[in-house]
Amino acid sequence: MTLQWTPDLATGIVEIDQQHRDLYRSIAGLHSAMKGGRLHEVRQVLEFLGSYVAVHFDTEELAMVASGYPGLAEHRAAHQGFTDEYARRRAQVEAGPVTPSMAVELSGWLAVWLRDHVRQLDLAMARFLRPGQRNLAAHAVRLGDFLAGQASRCA
Repeated sequence: MTLQWTPDLATGIVEIDQQHRDLYRSIAGLHSAMKGGRLHEVRQVLEFLGSYVAVHFDTEELAMVASGYPGLAEHRAAHQGFTDEYARRRAQVEAGPVTPSMAVELSGWLAVWLRDHVRQLDLAMARFLRPGQRNLAAHAVRLGDFLAGQASRCA
């Protein structure tokens, strides 16, 4: 199982690729803590991952909304599935002592999920976002307009 970001996982979108590299480093840190017998670090890594993944998912979803990406619903559902499973696994970790087998299973699940998600959904999203040198900054203006429109409808 690969615990590091590799060039074949590049989306070509700088912000998203950097976030993916950060996520891989965190998962590798979890694996390293487990291998080094530093099980007390597992909770710290999980806390970071939970916060960082939320930011990452927001980054992707905002870009998809702003660009009119047709795969938004499927991608959002995958993010929600991860969030639900992550919450379940984190609750297990918080409920008692962290065991080596728990840490191995958790790091394995995270690495496989992230790798498969990037290869299947994120690369497809990136192919849609990249034409014409689109990037997240370019979508920010349209996103701001979209959110302003949503806010005015709710008022």
